[in-house]
Amino acid sequence: MFYLILAIMLVLFYIFAAPSHIKGTMNLVASVFLLVGLFVFLLLGFLQIIKSPPELWLSIGMVFVGIWAMHDIHYMGRSHKRHNKIK
Repeated sequence: MFYLILAIMLVLFYIFAAPSHIKGTMNLVASVFLLVGLFVFLLLGFLQIIKSPPELWLSIGMVFVGIWAMHDIHYMGRSHKRHNKIK
């Protein structure tokens, strides 16, 4: 609760009372704070993905191999066999 009140006070100071040379510094600090927060959320999301069951990873691998096989079959060379025609 203390940090929430402190954050509200800082935002109000930024909006109403901060001089322009301090606003530049506060913008930089806020940008770094948002970047670090985004990095932490991405890391936590990646850790949650790692915890997923092995069946999910197996099915993703099988889908990848299946798509790769379809791609190879589609671009395989076509045989040009000449049929013996009756003359």
